[in-house]
Amino acid sequence: AENKVYSALGSQAKRKRQHMGDLKIIVAGCVAQQEGQQLLRRVPEVDIVMGPQHANRISQLLEQNRDGEQVLATENIYIEEDITVPKRDSDISAWVNVIYGCNEKCTYCVVPNVRGHEQSRLPENIKGEMQMVADLGFKEVTLLGQNVDAY
Repeated sequence: AENKVYSALGSQAKRKRQHMGDLKIIVAGCVAQQEGQQLLRRVPEVDIVMGPQHANRISQLLEQNRDGEQVLATENIYIEEDITVPKRDSDISAWVNVIYGCNEKCTYCVVPNVRGHEQSRLPENIKGEMQMVADLGFKEVTLLGQNVDAY
């Protein structure tokens, strides 16, 4: 996965140089979390590197980058309630996150290292989101999390 990210960043860095910096490059997700500072060093055109736990802070991170200073947001934090509205491709099924992270230490998995320890959402927030999707007409809700039974 890391090689694919660096490969894709090469063409994006070239685009940014051609547009005289009028383009923001943000690397987000598990690979960004894992690579962190190394990503900023290897591809100096990258503006923001952020782990998945920072997704709902994108506007703050862009503000921090306003002066062109690279931003690294990979520290483990308590995940605040996500205020973003998820994209829902179905009119019938909706997906609702109930837990983030994982406490297992499977040898093949990077999730505990990059998404942090398990953090359950507050029951009232889950119930509120489920009520919202029901009000929108969804008929089915799937509860999401790396390890849902740990909720």
